[in-house]
Amino acid sequence: MAKSCGATQPGADRFSYPFGGHVRTLIVVAACVAMLVATSAAGQPFPSKPLRLVVPYPPGGSTDIVGRLIGQKMGEALGRSIIVENRPGAGTNIGTEAVARAAPDGYTLLVASFANAVAKAFNANLSFDPERDFAAVGQISAAGIFMTVNPDFAGNDLREFIAAARAAPGKFNYGIGGAGSSSHLATELFMTMSGTALTAVMYKGGAAALQDLTQNRIHLIFDNPQTVVPLYKAGKVKVFGFTGTRRSTVLPEIPTLDEAGVKGYEISAWFGVLAPAKTPPEVIGTLERALIAGVQQADFRERLASLGIEPVGSGSAAFASLYRSEIQKWGRLVRERGIKVE
Repeated sequence: MAKSCGATQPGADRFSYPFGGHVRTLIVVAACVAMLVATSAAGQPFPSKPLRLVVPYPPGGSTDIVGRLIGQKMGEALGRSIIVENRPGAGTNIGTEAVARAAPDGYTLLVASFANAVAKAFNANLSFDPERDFAAVGQISAAGIFMTVNPDFAGNDLREFIAAARAAPGKFNYGIGGAGSSSHLATELFMTMSGTALTAVMYKGGAAALQDLTQNRIHLIFDNPQTVVPLYKAGKVKVFGFTGTRRSTVLPEIPTLDEAGVKGYEISAWFGVLAPAKTPPEVIGTLERALIAGVQQADFRERLASLGIEPVGSGSAAFASLYRSEIQKWGRLVRERGIKVE
């Protein structure tokens, strides 16, 4: 047991130089103050100051929207403000590295997404490890995407599209709005699992690809509900499947790809929160509870649903398992298909 601060030990000699007693007293007092400050800092309940939530994308996109929504809700649960900081660049790597290098104290967090799980597959020389350098806090949400076909395609379902594509390898093409994106890898996974060979057409963004789809310049694109649903309801595109494990709430009449004939197919544009590795378990637990409480709020769930995003609200262990499996799944697909991102 530590001895009490300032207690004189039996037999201890006083300093033998002038003003020794005063010097000794000052030293002891200084030591006591230092001990008290350290104890106070260590004993402060977490969190004792505002937190920072890094979004590795510019403002305005779905990652930013979800990040700001969960930041507000977690802040309310924690009783502290959470400052959302946009740190885009190098894909998601600039913002992600900033969190990986931050102090593991729970005050700097990352809004993680599908892009974080595929980062290492496309860049073996990252300055951080997407798995080992992070601790999972929890999953916020998941969002499948729609397999969307141009309106002039003669068939009306997934099986007819697959049959036509198999009969003419390379004839059918698909749009890519971003190399290595969920849309791109969704198509690569589709080709692998359906036994089809489609030709890639690169675009400088998903909007241009979707416009060409509506004008029958390309045959296929996998895209998110926010952009697909209005076009589908206007009759400008056909939708043959949803990539989630269950049907979308915004277009429940559309089957999943698994239901429609590509058994076992699944891809989700998920969002979660990561902290730096070695963040104390009790801090992770506090953050985890705040995240789950936030996702359970009715207004939060309604806002996500309006975007075609499914609230999840799973804890640290479940999200860690998902994150590891996603890194492995997409790393394997990238290697097997020789996918490159220039």
